[in-house]
Amino acid sequence: MKNILLGLAALTLLAACSKEPESTTPAVDIAAGKAIAEADCSDCHGMDGRGLTAEIPHLTAQPAQYLVEAMHAYRDGGRLHAALQDMTTGMSEADIANIAGYYASLPPLEPFAVQPAGTGDATAYAEGAAVATLCEECHGEKGISSTEGVPSLAGQQPAYLIAATQEYKSGTRGHQDKGDMLEGLGGIDIEKMAMYFASQTAPVREAPPLGDPDAGKAASASCGKCHGADGVSHEPMVPSLAGQEPVYLVNAIKAYRDNERHSDSTMPAKTDEQIQDLAAYYSTQQIEASVEGQLSGKEMAAKCDRCHNPPSGQRKLNIPVLSGQSHDYLVKAMKEYRREDRENSMMHKMSTRYSDEMIEAIATYYANL
Repeated sequence: MKNILLGLAALTLLAACSKEPESTTPAVDIAAGKAIAEADCSDCHGMDGRGLTAEIPHLTAQPAQYLVEAMHAYRDGGRLHAALQDMTTGMSEADIANIAGYYASLPPLEPFAVQPAGTGDATAYAEGAAVATLCEECHGEKGISSTEGVPSLAGQQPAYLIAATQEYKSGTRGHQDKGDMLEGLGGIDIEKMAMYFASQTAPVREAPPLGDPDAGKAASASCGKCHGADGVSHEPMVPSLAGQEPVYLVNAIKAYRDNERHSDSTMPAKTDEQIQDLAAYYSTQQIEASVEGQLSGKEMAAKCDRCHNPPSGQRKLNIPVLSGQSHDYLVKAMKEYRREDRENSMMHKMSTRYSDEMIEAIATYYANL
């Protein structure tokens, strides 16, 4: 059964929130499980349960039921891995339970940190600030525009900033100067820059010399379903309007109305006067950072903890532990969910908005626990 638990590299490490199984497993013989592990599993997972490469997850201290279900899935063809299916086909329920019981009984591993917790967050923030200097000449310090007709970037959703920047770079969003300026930036540079701008908070603007903010508030009802209350978006690919430069808002809304810009959704028709009112209203609303200033892995992991680290007594037995897991393996698993290479609709939805930097921060956080 060599590499038996190597197959867990392809299992749903982060596959939270499935129903707890109703079936029970046989009584566990830890000594028998240890003997099997020593003979067949230790080459990849060691006797301490530590995965020896980034492709191999740590098994120590994982819930036994989680490990049992994983082996069942390989044996029954629910998870595709020809070698593991062959290896597990002849296994008895007792063998499976004993292997799982042995690894589950081991104490947690000492964290194998790739870097001190927090170091990567601060470095990514500083590197994002350095890349952002390319944009600040036009968009203002920290992305807070004071130039008429130039949009602010501060506080925007990072996924939206990443997508927009990549479109300018590729030329699919027309602006020749931007394309030339961004030509030398790689994907990671763009992500760091976007996270830097997204982490900024801008002061409230004074009312502009155009439009009526009160009338704009009333007219904003039809905009709020997409752009959020007061123009603060919580959708990854929908930009915030709050705190935006007012002339830019007027120009942008008119362009969408007149079909000069493409939108996947139908924007309600507005008169020129209503558009100025909307710009006056949204420009005077508060925009705050849409992400933590230094990519706090702990803050981003809060959503993961709901399933993977719930309050005592509320853990489901078939959900894996992430604390102390291999950093490289966590990165690999989350990227596979993001690409939908792993089956779990909830994880697909959660990970779609995660950039490489966000995944790195979450993995570093858990690897250091």
